[in-house]
Amino acid sequence: MDRRQLLSGAAVAGAASVLGVSLGSATAAASTGAWAKVAETAAACQTTGDACVAHCIAELAKGNKAMAECLASVNDMLASTGALMKLASYGSKHAKAHAKACAEVCKECAKICEVHAKHMDICKRCMEACQACEKACVAAAA
Repeated sequence: MDRRQLLSGAAVAGAASVLGVSLGSATAAASTGAWAKVAETAAACQTTGDACVAHCIAELAKGNKAMAECLASVNDMLASTGALMKLASYGSKHAKAHAKACAEVCKECAKICEVHAKHMDICKRCMEACQACEKACVAAAA
């Protein structure tokens, strides 16, 4: 091995070491406190949102056009909470700004789900998940 290869290898090893430490500390910080709650509630929105999409599609196929607005809203929510879940889980510097926006998306989705919540269980569960995520987002972004 010549001197250039040795120095190059040392530089790569040093950079990996530095990155490992900084990524590790960001992950540790994100796995506790408000951001852990944000990631947890965003994941719950993903689960209930996926079930809600399937329900909306089935209802639309039956001719229930009232579910069109719900489907559009839940798709927005899924996009927003999916990104937030990732940003919060690794402590991104953009998580706070995205949490503010996601709180609004979840608030809107919960409002639309509320229309159907009394007679459709999946809508009730989606509404509750969105309300919990909105609350966690507001707390973390404060």
